[in-house]
Amino acid sequence: MSTIPLKALSRWWGWFNSIDIPYSFRVPGFKLYGWVFGVNFDEVSEPDLHTYKNLSEFFYRKLKPGVRPLDPHPNALLSPADGRIVQFGVIEHGEVEQVKGVTYSVDSLLGQQPASKATSNVTATEGSPKPSQERTRFGDEESIHEDAEFARVNGISYTLPNLLSGAASTPRGRSWWKKPKHPDPKNADPQMREGGSKDHHLPHPASLSDQSTPSSSSSEREVQKDLETGPNAPRPWYYPAAKEVPTALYYCVVYLAPGDYHRFHSPVSWVVESRRHFAGELYSVSPFLVKNLPGLFTLNERVVLLGRWKYGFFSYTPVGATNVGSIVINFDKELRTNSLLTDTLADKAAEEAAERGEPYSGYAEATYTSASPVLGGHALRKGEEMGGFQLGSTIVMVFEAPKGKRPSFDEGFIGDGTKRKGGWQWCIEKGQKVKVGEKLGFVDEEDQDGPLFREKR
Repeated sequence: MSTIPLKALSRWWGWFNSIDIPYSFRVPGFKLYGWVFGVNFDEVSEPDLHTYKNLSEFFYRKLKPGVRPLDPHPNALLSPADGRIVQFGVIEHGEVEQVKGVTYSVDSLLGQQPASKATSNVTATEGSPKPSQERTRFGDEESIHEDAEFARVNGISYTLPNLLSGAASTPRGRSWWKKPKHPDPKNADPQMREGGSKDHHLPHPASLSDQSTPSSSSSEREVQKDLETGPNAPRPWYYPAAKEVPTALYYCVVYLAPGDYHRFHSPVSWVVESRRHFAGELYSVSPFLVKNLPGLFTLNERVVLLGRWKYGFFSYTPVGATNVGSIVINFDKELRTNSLLTDTLADKAAEEAAERGEPYSGYAEATYTSASPVLGGHALRKGEEMGGFQLGSTIVMVFEAPKGKRPSFDEGFIGDGTKRKGGWQWCIEKGQKVKVGEKLGFVDEEDQDGPLFREKR
């Protein structure tokens, strides 16, 4: 399979999908496609199918307002897309289960943790205000207080840098899926400082490009409100000290079929701090290959979004597939995936490694720090549209959440299979069909002990 030019095929497929369909053929053509793949035309925002000039526009169709209501549970993880649950569970020993008996590591999916990175100056991107047009977003008192309020409301940790006089923000520590270790950058391996893996000698730029575009004020306010309720929220000095609430890493994989709605949304209110683009391959992510190709999601082209929500670390990874090489992130105008005419930065780095005869499993990285100096990233409210695919593909979420506690014998403990009380609870089954906004799981705070959760009672 490795000899098949899947990326080239996907690029040509993208070109084919962009060819305008004759006007008289559009309605019967899209109706046939919908019949084959099960498209619900009653939900499409534009009922006149003549409006869609080609297959690409139809794949990326919008839905009518209100057809995807959001579950109201305040601590829920919502489905980011219409699709089917491939796998979900808790991450043990840094391994994610692809199918029963087949796992892949979190490091291989998200990339190795760099010990230190320097950030470059902010560069205005398409869709973001030019420096001369900004209302001094990075030094405006109103903006800073809006960002701080957003963090408080959503329970997200934040800092208030000295920005009122227009000073640049100070470097921030960036969260990661592992429990944070803080190595001295002076003693770190140079290759690791550049975001690579020492074992594989991955070439990476010495600095991160900043692809920030400002978050909407409504998103920031809503995320601030949500983060205020989490364990990382600022706490009063008089609050009684208590041991940290134990957490675990969980994961969920959602597969989008060709007939599904192809835009994806934010499953929680969170802050996206950085993006990693892995050039990878474009194998099919059909259920058949998921079962038969180990590490499929770590081989494919993907865009890893890293950040935090009110319970800690949060990552969101759209994974490309055959004929799906274009992944769109609405707030990152510089991202190019499987471009037909332009090589992406990740592609170029992979080609350079191939010329040297070296393996390449690295990535091109950008930061969103300047989107909000207070939040340190781009704020996304629950249910907000984030981007989309050009056809069906997969979304992998890896996130931190409180663990439930084991019940006592008096409370019904019967062994390792006993359901924990409180903490993270799943609401789904493997193979279940889900839609945007439906609850996949939630944090049950009612049965949690300790001041972190008692304060709300």
